[in-house]
Amino acid sequence: MQEHIRALIVIIFLAAIGFSIAKKSSPYDSLTAHFNKWRNIWIAVTLTAFIANNFWVYIVVSSFLILLITKHERNKIALFFILLFVIPPLDETIPGLGLVNYLFNLTHPRFIALLILLPAALALSQKNNFKFTKIWTDKFLLLYLLLLVILELRDTSFTDTLRKCLYLLTDIFLPYYVASRSIKDFSQMKTALYAFITSAIVLGIIAIFESLKHWILYNSLGNALGTGDGMGNYLGRSGEIRAIATLGHPIILGYFMSVALGLYLFLSDSIQNILIKRISFLIIILGLLAPLSRGPWVGAVVLIVIYTLQGPMAVKKLSTLFLVFFIAFLTLASLPGGQRFVELIPFVGETQDGNINYREKLFKNSMKVINKNPIFGSSNYLKTPEMQEMIQGEGIIDIVNSYLRITLETGYVGLLLFIGIFASVILSVRKSMRLIIDKKNQLYLLGRCLVAILLCTMTTIATTSSIATLPVIYWSVLGIGIAYSQIVKQDSANNLLKRGEVPT
Repeated sequence: MQEHIRALIVIIFLAAIGFSIAKKSSPYDSLTAHFNKWRNIWIAVTLTAFIANNFWVYIVVSSFLILLITKHERNKIALFFILLFVIPPLDETIPGLGLVNYLFNLTHPRFIALLILLPAALALSQKNNFKFTKIWTDKFLLLYLLLLVILELRDTSFTDTLRKCLYLLTDIFLPYYVASRSIKDFSQMKTALYAFITSAIVLGIIAIFESLKHWILYNSLGNALGTGDGMGNYLGRSGEIRAIATLGHPIILGYFMSVALGLYLFLSDSIQNILIKRISFLIIILGLLAPLSRGPWVGAVVLIVIYTLQGPMAVKKLSTLFLVFFIAFLTLASLPGGQRFVELIPFVGETQDGNINYREKLFKNSMKVINKNPIFGSSNYLKTPEMQEMIQGEGIIDIVNSYLRITLETGYVGLLLFIGIFASVILSVRKSMRLIIDKKNQLYLLGRCLVAILLCTMTTIATTSSIATLPVIYWSVLGIGIAYSQIVKQDSANNLLKRGEVPT
């Protein structure tokens, strides 16, 4: 039996377990119809991917299935969160038909964005009163996108710039715009977040399996589809295999699970079944640990600290958490073989000190290059002597810091606009939270989670480049932050929050 068929059987089995747990984690009964549709389309698209034997056959057949099964689905961002993580971000080049070398690279995330989000965005643009550029975040984002397009013209052709515009549309604008404009009430918000958690539970179980069995289940899918893509290659750390699932890289899986942890802190309050609540939480935590990616671990710690600081008795709870972690650390260190895991802990262990040394040298050399073109960066920064020193054994320069890459490419102007987008959303969420009188209100709890997730994101992307599906996730979360602010504003205007009511 071919490896990808063997993997498919295991994936369907693990997914069935994950969907069963996720269904029992539903915060309210009305989500059952949504859930059944999500499960069916997830399984249908997965089966198509593994048996198509050709990327373009997969695209055509899965497009038909998605449109057929989900044609009446109104919550597009929820559907997007289910389909975005079905397979790894494999890609294929669309031929230019003799007119140009090629049209553009179509990745799985771009395919889902064009199929699900583009029609939704066009519909929203015609009937939505919440116009784009109405708020500061929109303005920062528009300026950032315009800057990226203009700077792309420095050393590339017009056709390359057009491709860049398409990638910015699918990878940044559509996830942000549809998330921020399509979610109009608390019920839609919960449905979208539950879809994200459903994907996290399913992929968490797959990640745990990969870690325990040392078998990367999606490793053979690229060859089976004819893309020849290296997404899902085996990576190790301290003698262990790093789980990847469908995220394309361990650090992206780790970040995905840290976001899921933040959202679960909100949704778990609505789960009635205590056993299922604990099992779901354990899956997310183990899914976070399975990739052995320390950047997301640091981000998750930031998430927990920020979430706790915004709640009641913050100092007491943080002290308790610190004590629990300290006892767990001592216990782990004393267990047979436990020292191997202690070595993985950031700032404590010494595993792969070369990574830390590389990051320090990368920062120093990058700052030298940035200082040569501080305003708008440079398009050929990789060719400078300072960056050529950073070539690794694989023959690449791995810029493991999103802020450095942005500054190298777009200068401090681009960096300030990028940070301004995050800062404006965080301030908007915090401002909205002040309108909520009852601090036990579910909307207030969601605000705490969103602020924590955004600061977790800003921490994590300082340890990795914004590659593959990673930026699509945080642009979607930024959009959700804006949608949250609009929901609170609307409920405040309707005096629901002043009466202490929980919106439905």
